[in-house]
Amino acid sequence: MSIKDAGASLSFSEINDELGESATNTLDILSAAQQFTGLLDDDSVSMSEFYGLTFQAGSGTYGTRNSHAFRFVVEGDGTKKGFADGQLVSAAQNDDSGLNDAAGEVVSGQSDFVDDYINNDLTNGDTVFANSTGTTLTNLRPGGDFASGTHFMLDTTANDIFQIDSDANVSNVVSRVPSNPSHSMTANDADEITIKITSDTIVTRDLLLYRDGTFIDNVLPTSSGSIGNTGVDTNFTYTGLSAGTSYTIGVRQANTHDSSSLITEDYSTTAATTAWSNLQGDPQNLLGGDGGSEVSNAASIDLANGSGDTVITLADAGGIVGTLQIAYSTSGDPGSGGTSTQNANGTANGGSGYGNSLSHRTINNSTYSSGTLHFRTKFTHNAGKDGTGSYTVTFVNNSVSNGNFNGSLTFGL
Repeated sequence: MSIKDAGASLSFSEINDELGESATNTLDILSAAQQFTGLLDDDSVSMSEFYGLTFQAGSGTYGTRNSHAFRFVVEGDGTKKGFADGQLVSAAQNDDSGLNDAAGEVVSGQSDFVDDYINNDLTNGDTVFANSTGTTLTNLRPGGDFASGTHFMLDTTANDIFQIDSDANVSNVVSRVPSNPSHSMTANDADEITIKITSDTIVTRDLLLYRDGTFIDNVLPTSSGSIGNTGVDTNFTYTGLSAGTSYTIGVRQANTHDSSSLITEDYSTTAATTAWSNLQGDPQNLLGGDGGSEVSNAASIDLANGSGDTVITLADAGGIVGTLQIAYSTSGDPGSGGTSTQNANGTANGGSGYGNSLSHRTINNSTYSSGTLHFRTKFTHNAGKDGTGSYTVTFVNNSVSNGNFNGSLTFGL
C-alpha cells in the first residue's frame, strides 16, 4: 500500500509503518526519503513530500542525478525545438517520419541530468539539469534553446516521452511502448464480426489485427500522436467468416520501436439464416384464347441456407376458372434446352414437369436446399368460363417465404 494522500495530517509513525518498521522507531526524515520514489532533489525534505508515496526498498539513491539521453528536433537552419503535440509517434519511434520535411526537420540528441530517485526512471515532477551538480537547468526547454510553447522530447534512457516547461520540469510522461488496447464486439452476422478497439494512441502507429492467432491486417487508429489521444475508438470488420463459428480475435498496438501485448477475446458469428433472393422473370402475364393454355417465360429464384423441404404454393384470384401449374428444375430452365417434347412438358434440364398437387409442389431437401431454382408456370383455361384474373407463386422454406412472383391472367377476350 502507499502513504495516504494529502489533505490529512501525517505522522512519523505512518512513515515507519510504510517502511515496515515499528511505529515508535526513531526516524531520520532524510534517511527515510532514501526509501521512497517521487521525492525531488532540492536539498531539503518536508513531511508533505511523503503524501501518496510507496516504499521502494532502496531502488535508487536519493539526491543523485543520473545522465539521460534526450531526443528532440532540429530544423534545417539549426533551430532546436521539441516534438510538437501531434508528432509523438515520431518521438516514440525516434525517427523523422512525421516531421516537417519542408523545414528540414530532423531528430537530434543530447545528454543531460535528471534528479531521478529510481535510477534511469522519469517521473512527472522531475527536473532536468545541465550538469550532475549545481542548479543550471538544461538548455532543452522553452526559454532556453526552445521557443515558447509546448515541447515534447524522448528520453531513450527511461524510454519515455515527456513534456518539458520553462523551468525544466517534466510532465505528461508516457512510455514510448504502446499501451495495451481493449476491444469489444459491436455487430455480427453470419459472415462478419465488427469490433470497437479502445486504446490510448499517443504513441501508436498501427493497430495490428489477428484472427485465431494469424495476422490479418493493420489499420491506422482513428487518431494518434497527440497527448490527448486517450480512449480513442477505432472500428474494424472481419469479413469472409463462417456462420455460427467462434473466433479468437486479437489486437495489439505497435510503432517501430515496440508493440503492446496481444489482447484477445472470443467472438462468434450468428447462425446462418434462410433467405430467398434474386427473383428473376417477374412479372409474367399470361394471355390466351378461350380454353387455351399458356406457359410463362423462364424465371428463377435463389435460396440460401435452406432447412427442410421447400413447398411451392400456387394461387389464382379474380374469378378466372382454370388450372395453374408449375414446372421446376435445379439444373436449368425446365422449358428450354431439351427436346421439343421435354420443353413443352417442362421436363428439360431434369425438370419436374407441370403439376400442382401438394406432392408435386414439395421439393425434398435432399434435392434442393440452396442455390438457384429455375421454373415456369402454366395456366390452362376452362372454355366458356371467366377468363380474367391474376396469380401468385409463393416459395416457402424453413418458414421463410417469398411471394413476389405474380402476373395477370387473360383468356378468351
